[in-house]
Amino acid sequence: MGTAEQLASFLKLASGNRRFRQSHLSLFSAILMYHDKASRQNPFRVSRRELMKHSAIRSYATYHKCMGELIASGLIEYEPSYHPNLASRVTLLDNNGEP
Repeated sequence: MGTAEQLASFLKLASGNRRFRQSHLSLFSAILMYHDKASRQNPFRVSRRELMKHSAIRSYATYHKCMGELIASGLIEYEPSYHPNLASRVTLLDNNGEP
């Protein structure tokens, strides 16, 4: 599924769900941007700092809340890296919850 289709799928899901806010859209858009930068490989690595910068999220609590809700909704899988020099692993999932 291409970037436009993934974004459209997210917007369709978010339009009927009051739980999703602008911060969710910003974070998901940043994830899509890094997915494209990684030559659309799945999974790909990206740092929390970069995602926060490109999604304009300044609060760690907001970032983790949004990330958790994207995971719970079946849009992504997320494997955090606790190593300071190794980025976290993100896998974009399709509508069926598969990579």
